[in-house]
Amino acid sequence: MSGLDRTVLEKHQVSRRVALATLSLSPAVLWAADDAVSPFLKGIYAPVAGEIADDKLQVEGKLPDHLHGSYLRNGPNPRFAPKGKYHWFDGDGMVHAVHLAPSDTKVPARYLCRHVRTAGLEEEEKAGKSLFPGLMELPDLARVAKGRDGYKNAANTALVWHHNQLWALWEGGCPHRIDPKSLQTLGSDPLAGAWKGGFTAHPKVDSATGEMIFFGYSPTKPYLRLGILDKGGRLTAARDIDLPRSVMQHDFAITPDYAVFLDMPQTFSLANLALGKGVFGWQPELGARIGLIPRAGGQAKWFAISPGSVFHTLNAWQTAQTVTLIACRMPRFPAEVLAGGATDLPEAERPRLWRYEINLTNSKVTEGPLDDPGSEMPRMREDRISLANRFAYTLRTDFAGWRKHDLVKNTTIALNLPAGWSGAEAVFVATPGAPSEDGGHLLAFVQPPSGEPAQLWVIDAASFSPDPVARVKLPRRIPAGFHGCWVSS
Repeated sequence: MSGLDRTVLEKHQVSRRVALATLSLSPAVLWAADDAVSPFLKGIYAPVAGEIADDKLQVEGKLPDHLHGSYLRNGPNPRFAPKGKYHWFDGDGMVHAVHLAPSDTKVPARYLCRHVRTAGLEEEEKAGKSLFPGLMELPDLARVAKGRDGYKNAANTALVWHHNQLWALWEGGCPHRIDPKSLQTLGSDPLAGAWKGGFTAHPKVDSATGEMIFFGYSPTKPYLRLGILDKGGRLTAARDIDLPRSVMQHDFAITPDYAVFLDMPQTFSLANLALGKGVFGWQPELGARIGLIPRAGGQAKWFAISPGSVFHTLNAWQTAQTVTLIACRMPRFPAEVLAGGATDLPEAERPRLWRYEINLTNSKVTEGPLDDPGSEMPRMREDRISLANRFAYTLRTDFAGWRKHDLVKNTTIALNLPAGWSGAEAVFVATPGAPSEDGGHLLAFVQPPSGEPAQLWVIDAASFSPDPVARVKLPRRIPAGFHGCWVSS
């Protein structure tokens, strides 16, 4: 790989000074994940033990001057050996942070990682073992009978920055507020009881109004609840939306006028749970719809589409009589992965970037693919959320690189990693004053092979060059995780 001197890297890893974080953990973290049955506890998914900090990171290349702030990434990292079947979605949330300063400062890059201190994790630490079932199993009915959570709020999925607050998110429960510098957990209900039930891992912040639009859903009751926080963090709307069935809705999108939902036939199934196939079902015979929910209030409008499965959307926007939605769509729900089999889908079953265009005049939807299978974790320039955008960046589903999509020219180019390396979701950070939409940099964790320490790559988003402008060498490997964000200083 261009510019990478492995000998220098290994010397750095031996000589760096790594300090254990103040929230020290007991030796129980050292359980043998490599001997576990679940594929989500091995290889790139294997958890790391302990919370560490390192303020002596080596930077190869030059950090762009505008990258003064923190890159933060959430993901599952189980604290204790699971008591039963384990899926990637079950692990305790661990936030990894790389704090960046201008390259000419004394400490241009620092690393820190901490678990999100959820009530479930603290309960397990007192017991010294895992107490909760995973999503592959029935909830703990004895706990439910006592009015307690049957599953653990793992706070492991995503992060959002709004109203000068950082929240760790898990869609089955309330957000947890996190200090963006120390990563200490500051509270488990930042809305102080004003919102009940689930809270999506993918809220949308409208840069024009400063509002955060979000939703919750129920696995046992067929409804959605749409919520809006104003720019001051106050809850200004909470509206229920009736559905004909209870479905899993991981993500959505917004336009200036609408919240855009996908009512796909990815349902909840007690029968599948009893068979050990996980909590989700797939019923394409029920059909699928796109819903436009007016943000200002009013009746929902639903439009028929072909059945499919969507975990993540990129963006939505509207013109005079058309609403466009871009999402990563699979032909069916990946039940075999959720059932604990293979960790990757066959090529034909993998998600691909997909366009839906809703004609508001005749109520017809035109839909179709924008690239080959194998694109997920879509990201973009976030100040274009709810507005038409040209560029999108996705992670290859085999973690082996990224794709840049030009939605105007309908082209896709690839940035592939060397054999044995794995990447993660790339977060876009705009260069102030850049004349083009892709003027900025992508930040992503990259994992070398054989468990070597990870790196944070800084990639020029416009050129999409395979040679990063900077690599920050981290003190440890980082398990495959989910979603991150950038918080400017």
